[in-house]
Amino acid sequence: MKKIKKTTWIIILCVSIVVILCAAFFLFRYLTQKDIVREEFTPTVAPTQEQTEPTQAATEKPPVEAWGYRPADPVDLDVSFDELMEINPDIYAWIYIPNTNVDYPVARSTSDGDDSFYLEHNVYRQYQFSGTIYSEIQNQPDFHDKVTVLYGHNMLNGSMFASLHNFENEDFFNENNTIFILTKDKVLTYLVYSAYTYDDRHILNSFNFADDEVFQEYIDSTLEPHSVYANVREGVEPTIEDHILTLSTCTSGPADTRFLVQGVLIDESDR
Repeated sequence: MKKIKKTTWIIILCVSIVVILCAAFFLFRYLTQKDIVREEFTPTVAPTQEQTEPTQAATEKPPVEAWGYRPADPVDLDVSFDELMEINPDIYAWIYIPNTNVDYPVARSTSDGDDSFYLEHNVYRQYQFSGTIYSEIQNQPDFHDKVTVLYGHNMLNGSMFASLHNFENEDFFNENNTIFILTKDKVLTYLVYSAYTYDDRHILNSFNFADDEVFQEYIDSTLEPHSVYANVREGVEPTIEDHILTLSTCTSGPADTRFLVQGVLIDESDR
C-alpha cells in the first residue's frame, strides 16, 4: 500500500511539473506576442547605394496641421501586408500610436455572423485570450466610413488597448495627439480630440450615421462627453464631412463601461 501511495505521489509530481512548464511556455508566448508579430511582418532591408544616394531629391510634403495642431512625426512603419495577408487574409491594417504600446495588426472577420471572432483569437486564428485588434464587418476596410470602431482588450500587462488609458491623464492627452493607421496602400493620420468613459452600447448599431443630423449630434456628444474621466482637445470641431476613428476598450470599473479614444482623420497619403 505504501509503495502504491508513493508511486501515485511521484506521478502527481511529474504531471504537476509538466503543467507548470507548459503554463510558463504559453505565458511567455503571450507576453511576447506583439514583438513576434512586429518582427515577422516588418521587413528589414539593408540599404543599397541607390537607396542611400538618390539621384533626385525627394519632394518634401508640407507638415499636416488641423485646428492649429500638428501630429507627431511618423516613424518607420514599413509593414509588409503581402506577408501578413499570406498568413491571414483577414488582416487589413496596422495601428500605431506614439508613446503607447499600441503597435498592432488590425483584423476584420469575414466569417458570417462571427464579428467578434478576433476578440479571443490571435492573428494566426488561434485561440488566445488577448485576441487581436479588430473591426466589425459593418465597417469598410478603407476607413472611409463616417465612424470606424476598433476594439481591443484592456490587458493587465499593458498590451493590446490597455495603454489607451494613458489618455485619461490630462498631461499625456495634451502632449500626445496622433493615431496612425496603415493599409496596404495608404497612411492615415488621425488627430486625437476626445477621450472619455462611455457605456457599453454598440456604437454602430445605436446610431444611424447615414443621417447627417444624427451624425452631427453624435459628434457634438464626443465634444462634450458626459463623463467624469474626459479630456477634449480645445478648438477641434469635426463636421459631418469628417471621418471619425473610435478606439474602444474595457475599463477597470463596472463591466458595462468602456473607455473611448476618438480621432478625426486629418491626412491620407500614399505609402
